[in-house]
Amino acid sequence: MNDWKGQLKEIGQNFSTQQKNKKGVQHKFDKPEHANFRGKTGVNDTGIPLTPKAAQRQQRNRTKYSYPMHLQRINERRKSEAKARHGITDETDPFNYNKNKKDSSTQHTENSRRNYSSSWHLPPVYTPRRKEYHYYDSDPKPSEPEQITYIWDQPSNKEPEYKSTGKFPKLDEAIASYKKK
Repeated sequence: MNDWKGQLKEIGQNFSTQQKNKKGVQHKFDKPEHANFRGKTGVNDTGIPLTPKAAQRQQRNRTKYSYPMHLQRINERRKSEAKARHGITDETDPFNYNKNKKDSSTQHTENSRRNYSSSWHLPPVYTPRRKEYHYYDSDPKPSEPEQITYIWDQPSNKEPEYKSTGKFPKLDEAIASYKKK
């Protein structure tokens, strides 16, 4: 009677140590039978993480990706040029809402100095030039149509000449004797 109680106790201890050794919470989508069509576990077919483990893995992969420095410099230069072009002094306030309002006398002088037209016209329509290829001359003269003279030989109806192949020797012999006549 004591024997089965000892076995049950041992099985219970094994199960508890097995549960302790598992890391974190086990999720249904971390198992291979619930993998997406690419075979990745923890994410759906479009790549959205379904488990915290997959989300953490995705975040780690993003931090590992280092943006190439030369591209970053190009982007920073373009950003600074755009800020200068649009008059943005503060990134947090791109529309200059927090900028102190100038007094009306300075605004009036700024506006009066600008060259504004009293009428508005549509911008001119841009038609691209037709592409021309100049292979030998840089400034070609307008080409005049050349008169073409066609030369045509009338094909003569020749009798096909029989060439013996040796497959039909009696036929070849008969044709050769006919030609001699």
